[in-house]
Amino acid sequence: MLKFELEPNDENLKETIRKNILRRNSKLVMLSKLLVNAKENLTISVDGLWGSGKTFFIKQFKYLVDHIEDYIDNSIINDDDKQSLKNLHETNIIVYYNAWENDMHTNPLESLIYNILNEYPKMKNQIADFKDFKKMLKSFCRDFLYSASGKLFDINNLDQINSFDDLEKNIKTIEKKKTAFNKLVDEILEDKLRLILIIDELDRCKPTFAVEMLETIKHFYTNDKITIIVSTNNSELSNTIKNYYGSDFDGYGYLNKFYDFIISLEIKDIKIYLQNQLNFCNRPFIYHDLSYLVMNYFDFSLRECNRFVIFYNMLKEYIESEKHFNKDLYYINACIFVPIALALKIKDVNKYNLFISKKGEKIITDFLYSEIIGTDYQRWLGEIIKFENTNDFKKRILDTYYEIFNTEYSYERFPFFEAISLLGTQILIDSKENNANN
Repeated sequence: MLKFELEPNDENLKETIRKNILRRNSKLVMLSKLLVNAKENLTISVDGLWGSGKTFFIKQFKYLVDHIEDYIDNSIINDDDKQSLKNLHETNIIVYYNAWENDMHTNPLESLIYNILNEYPKMKNQIADFKDFKKMLKSFCRDFLYSASGKLFDINNLDQINSFDDLEKNIKTIEKKKTAFNKLVDEILEDKLRLILIIDELDRCKPTFAVEMLETIKHFYTNDKITIIVSTNNSELSNTIKNYYGSDFDGYGYLNKFYDFIISLEIKDIKIYLQNQLNFCNRPFIYHDLSYLVMNYFDFSLRECNRFVIFYNMLKEYIESEKHFNKDLYYINACIFVPIALALKIKDVNKYNLFISKKGEKIITDFLYSEIIGTDYQRWLGEIIKFENTNDFKKRILDTYYEIFNTEYSYERFPFFEAISLLGTQILIDSKENNANN
């Protein structure tokens, strides 16, 4: 089955910027201009709901900075903005760190340092002499840690460093840690460079690791040559902080004091994403049009759009059938009830269970009379389904909805429950036969 999750590989990063599929190129440029002028320590938040594409955005940013020379067309990035990105590339090293993949580490500071050191192969062209760098690294480790036997930790082969669990017991005082860390940063960056450290997925980490990571950033990453970008869902992260410190603790207030800037990632137009990335809703087609309205009504994230289209394609033979002889009845089911059921299945399983249990009248009417539908779509539906008059609109649709629960065999009956059951969720049918089986 075709997966629609947009993987942040080089090809996808390049094409989504070139076509501006996510309509975020302007924010990528804005972030670069903000960072190219940075002269002091900064902590920036890239904030968005789960599924809004935060990881993809920051990887787009890193890709664009590293490959700005590939974008010749001024309609994508104009010359002034290209110059800002070039300057950023020349004066900054960007390191990406996935906190969720590393929250098994017992100490965030060592985990971050290990990640920075692992990025060394990407930095080697910016270090004047590899031998000098290794001497500096040994000096750093001599100041930073020591073993119980008094021997230096062997870091001659960085690839063999797999864990900091054994180091935690051997770390010296906090002040010496800060001094050693700043020395490492200065040696890596030299005089003219800055470090941009991207910390991603912090809201998904274990609460202890997430809070300790924030405290580590606050206390250790104060070097004026460092910019930190925290990509996270601040609403969820604030709840994590609150649960860690206690119900009376102000998680939002904590984060507001922590960040210097907050960049919010909203979804400007999911239709563009559906058309360009998912090849959905890119031509006049009643099934796609109504599905798009449903996704828009339920305020879908990009990830939720992906799931909807996967589900839709699984049921395509049911939804887009041209063989059914009772088209009026079929359109109501295929164009209204199935998209609503799919959306609820993704967005709110409790409402989904109400909907498939003959208790979805309010859900249906709220959608049909929402601003997103409007009178034009009501009129359009009326013409397609051949309502006798506009007053018959609500009654006809609700009557059809209740008819779904009629378990008597009928050639006109849309295979509603059979179709949705393909998605693996238990369907509760209000019938004597179903009650007997239970």
